[in-house]
Order: sequence, then C-alpha cells, then structure tokens
Amino acid sequence: MGMFGNIYPPVPKSNPTTGSIGTAFPNLPVSLVQMDDGQTASLIAAQFIQISTQQRLFKISDSASYQTARNQLVEGNLKGIIVIPQGFSDALAAGQPATVQVTVDETNPTTASVVQSEISAVFNIIGSSMSTQNINNMSDGKINPTFIMQPISVTNIPLISGVSSSFQFLAPGFMALTVITGSLQGVATAISREKEQGTMDGLLASPIPHISIILGKVGAQTVRGLIQGFLILGLSMLLFGVQIYGSPIIMCVVLLLGTASFVGVGIIMTAIAPDQETAQMMTMILQFPMMFISGILFPIDQLPGWLQLIGKALPLYYAADALRKVIILNASLAVITPDLLILIVYTFLTMTAAIPLFEKAMKR
Repeated sequence: MGMFGNIYPPVPKSNPTTGSIGTAFPNLPVSLVQMDDGQTASLIAAQFIQISTQQRLFKISDSASYQTARNQLVEGNLKGIIVIPQGFSDALAAGQPATVQVTVDETNPTTASVVQSEISAVFNIIGSSMSTQNINNMSDGKINPTFIMQPISVTNIPLISGVSSSFQFLAPGFMALTVITGSLQGVATAISREKEQGTMDGLLASPIPHISIILGKVGAQTVRGLIQGFLILGLSMLLFGVQIYGSPIIMCVVLLLGTASFVGVGIIMTAIAPDQETAQMMTMILQFPMMFISGILFPIDQLPGWLQLIGKALPLYYAADALRKVIILNASLAVITPDLLILIVYTFLTMTAAIPLFEKAMKR
C-alpha cells in the first residue's frame, strides 16, 4: 500500500488561464543547454527558468554541452535535458517556428512522461504569450487574439471534487483484496489446522450443530477482515489523502457480502486439502492472480479480452467495483445492486457446495 501510494501521488490541478501547471513531482533536476547565444534565445531561456522556478516544476542547472548533460542523466543526476539549438533566435526573427530539443530519463516511464509534458506546458505558455503579442501587432487590437489562436476551447467538468489521486482508485481495491482474501485464507487455515491438531474432532463430538462450528469460524474471520479493511482505509486517508464520499454503512454491506462470497471457497479448499500446508498453497494459487485480473491494481479494461472474462468471473472484481463506486462516487445502494446480487449468488452457490463437502470431509 505504501509503495503504490507513493508511486501514484495526488496531482494538483492545472489552470491554463493563469498558466498554473500542477505537478506531482516538484523540483525535478533538469539541465538547460543553450547552444544559441542570440538575445531571443537568452530571453526564452530566462522565461523558462523563471516559470519553472516559480511553480516548483524543475531544479535547473546549466551545462556547457549536450554530451556533458547526457552523461549526468545517464549517471542518474538529471531527469531531463532541454537544448535550445543554434539558429533558434534567427528562426524566430524570420517568423519561422523554432524547435526546442528535449531528452528525458527513459528508465522511469512515469517520471519521463511528467518531465516531457511539463516542459512542453512551460514552452506552450511562453509561446502563447509571444503569439498574442504578434497577433495584436498585426491586427492593431481589432481582433480578439484568443479567438484566432484557440477558437474552440475544451473544458472539463470533474466527476468528483477535490484533488484527484491514482491511489484513490487503488485504496478500495486493496480494502476488498485484504478483507476477502484474508477471510479466505483465515477460514482455510483455521479449519485445516484444527483438523491436523485433532481439536476439530472434539468440536464435532460435542453437542454443537456442525453448522454452528462453520458459522463461528466464518464470523471470527469476517470480523478480523473488516478490522483489516478499515485499517487500510484509515491509513490511506491519513497518508495519501484518500477521501470517502459514500456511506460507511453501504461500505460495510459490500465488505460483508464480499467476505461471504469467498468463505464458501475457503471451506471447499479445506475439505479438499489433506493438510494445512496444502490448503495454504491452494489459497495462494487463487489469491495471486486475482490481484492482477480483478481490477485491483489497475483498470480491468487494460487487460486482454479473455483475461477480462476470467477477472469478471471472480467475486473480488464485483466487491472492488462496488467499493470504488461507494467511496469515490458516493453511489447509493441501488447503483451497486448488480454487484451485490452477483456476490449474493456467488455466496449461495459456494456455500451450497461447501457445507456438504465439509460434512463429508469431517467424517473421513
């Protein structure tokens, strides 16, 4: 949780109108190589440094040559290189487009993408200012330069308020994964351990209905799973700014149904496995792939079609989907009803198969 929370930090919002550029990685080290000694190139470089410093985008150093800067980047001391090539000033003076060259550290795709986009955003601000001035000079102020440069603007209406964070997507998935797989492994381990130790025989010989034994194990693991889930949610809110927009009561309903959907699977594994070690191995074989194909770490739409079908056949996907809708979108019970119905059906089917198998296994 800590690793992914820091890999995907909150990104402050950008504001094109004021020239504000939001960044999740402030003060990244980059080097500026100015190969053109013209006045215009020097002015553009100074503006770039000013905007980047004011908005805490980059920590900029100067390099005498591109090769020197490249060596620093290879050594890991820089995240990017900006080159203002020779002839830059002459091109602008002649009314021709000028090009700035950028090299980024491609060993880290996330940082490379951030550096590339933020450098482009800063030069877009500088270029827009120059274009406005040129158009004003050409039209004597009679035509709106904004209309000429950008006749159609694109605006975004956010789905949720506040600062967006990729971990806002991950936190509900981690909750569902911890609660469901924890209960799965807990039930399987607890029952198989008591079988090996012989305490289960004592319970079965007592005047206690067998269903009560099962329900007792299920209840204990469910409570433990809920505590773990809400602990993860609390840490996510405290450390990574995750916000809850929905009802905690509905969250509990989702977690309970998600746990119930996997309890039957745990009991089935216990009935099949001859010992505790085998039961633990079987649960691990099921848990590990679920992390990647149930939409926990990233959207399931990124998977190939055949893997999506497998992921959507697992109840973890529906538990995580319902939790995200409640926590992020403030979804009502009616909105997540399809997910809950699937969890209920899964619970009914697995428990229907699990109880007879448990009874049969205990008689052996």
